[in-house]
Amino acid sequence: MTAARFGALSESVAGRRHTHPDGQLVLSLQGVVACEARDAHWIIPPHCALWLPAGLPHVSRASPAAEGCFVFIHPSVTGLPDECRTLRISPMLREIIVELANRPPQPGVRRDALMVELLIEELAIMERVDTHFPIPRHPRIRQIAQALIASPGDRRTVEEWSRHVGMGERTLSRRLFEETGMSFGKWRRQLHLMVALEALAKGRSVQQVSDELGYEAVTSFINMFKQALGTTPAKYRALQPRP
Repeated sequence: MTAARFGALSESVAGRRHTHPDGQLVLSLQGVVACEARDAHWIIPPHCALWLPAGLPHVSRASPAAEGCFVFIHPSVTGLPDECRTLRISPMLREIIVELANRPPQPGVRRDALMVELLIEELAIMERVDTHFPIPRHPRIRQIAQALIASPGDRRTVEEWSRHVGMGERTLSRRLFEETGMSFGKWRRQLHLMVALEALAKGRSVQQVSDELGYEAVTSFINMFKQALGTTPAKYRALQPRP
């Protein structure tokens, strides 16, 4: 196992699609880190981490002033997820990861071996956080996904979208659920959550983000955000670094 810090960035960065021979854990300490992998867009809020299985092609980018840690774990290690997922990292596990990233574990040092062992055991039981927006492979639904990404405040109903792309409403809903496990409303809320996380991290106000996402009342936006992440957008925004 190896670990490393990535530090403050002066501007957003975009990487090329690449893979790693080891499984990769991307821990966000502040700012927002985003990743595109396996037909989905993923957001990693602070104090959460994204697990990427070994060999999975992905592209990562970070918001200004993002900081965090990378952890690479050999694919021979058992018990870890075999799919991408965002994990809520406990304070204890976060400190272990930071310690290992600041001071790489030394072979034969019992304390280091115990930290690595505990890290792997804890990763297997960490709570999953749903912070991804899946992009369906069906071409007409993919068209909707691309339109929503371009204009996340678009409030057209599933009935209106079905007419727009020439699909029956029931067919659209069924195919979307088959590919994503989500209803249309849940799917769109996932996109709203991801857009909100990035916008708040960049300093936009809660009201601004709510308006941009097309919510008629800011309380509806706050409730959506809190239900998904267990905290309010204002509290999340307050944790973000300021220029």
